[in-house]
Amino acid sequence: MIRLEKSEALQRKIRQDDVAEMGIPTWTLVRQAIQAGRTDEALDFLEYGLAENQAMQYQLVAFVDDILTYLARSGEEEVLKVIRHRYDKKVKDRLSLALGLAETLQLINESQRGHFGSQTVVEEPDRYVLTFDPCGSGGKLWRTRSVGITKQAYPWSWSKSGIPYYCVHCCVLEIAAIELQGYPEKITLPPEKPGDPCVRLYYKKPELIPEEYFTRIGMTKTIK
Repeated sequence: MIRLEKSEALQRKIRQDDVAEMGIPTWTLVRQAIQAGRTDEALDFLEYGLAENQAMQYQLVAFVDDILTYLARSGEEEVLKVIRHRYDKKVKDRLSLALGLAETLQLINESQRGHFGSQTVVEEPDRYVLTFDPCGSGGKLWRTRSVGITKQAYPWSWSKSGIPYYCVHCCVLEIAAIELQGYPEKITLPPEKPGDPCVRLYYKKPELIPEEYFTRIGMTKTIK
């Protein structure tokens, strides 16, 4: 029998199923309840399934932070090496798709929804402004635990110190895109402190991107 009940030890609801049913995915139970017209039961499983996924996502992000913080003990440049190894090919593959701005915005919002972040999107004459309060990965992590941060200012940390190691991959994404196509897909304005939102800018035309967003990461604007 499937039982979603409060655990006194944990002080929250958890599935307390019979052994033979413990492995059934919660989303399968959501689907079955919807198909059977059991709306309240479906909503209960939906909320529980969301909490399951949020907890796992948080743990994975925290694990990455732990690894990067450990690597930084051997020199902060080691963090850059790992992130570049991970993201250089990723950026190259994405740029090869030649996506338009509309598709790019759809993908980034899909990604942030997958991170369970809180976001808003505003269109301005020259750009789109995405505000994450917080970002569902690094931003949420920074607000809820002690994280590893850059001790010095580097081009790959937007020329700032105090940037979480986890978050510098967003800066590397900018650098890699400029190296490959001459301009960044997106521009990140990182939080100054944990409680601040993270802001991303998507300009409608590359030539509209201000020079400062190149120089702060040690790059030169060549598109006029």
